[in-house]
Amino acid sequence: MKQNEMILKLENNSIKNEELYDCLMSKNLNVLMETIYKIIERKFCDDNIIMALTKISPMLNGYKLVGPYQIGHLAIGALALVNNELALENFKQIYSELNDNDKFIVDNYIRGMKQTQ
Repeated sequence: MKQNEMILKLENNSIKNEELYDCLMSKNLNVLMETIYKIIERKFCDDNIIMALTKISPMLNGYKLVGPYQIGHLAIGALALVNNELALENFKQIYSELNDNDKFIVDNYIRGMKQTQ
């Protein structure tokens, strides 16, 4: 799937759950951000999604989205928000290795996302 097609499908909510993994392989930060939001919104998570979010999670510097948020913060937060036991295990492992600043950012992201659900 091409970048433009991914963005259109994400924006008009016509993307299938099975296509979300492909979107997580994108190098486009906007595609990644919108995909992570869809995963959280739909609470769709399978082993491939967990693996991809875990792979994105170290992207905490140089991948800025809005304010202090990097794409890695969103991926880590998503692991906590999708209601999946394996995702939560990965979240706990990754979170335990974060510095205090990154923990603060992830905590705020999770809190904010819970308020919008």
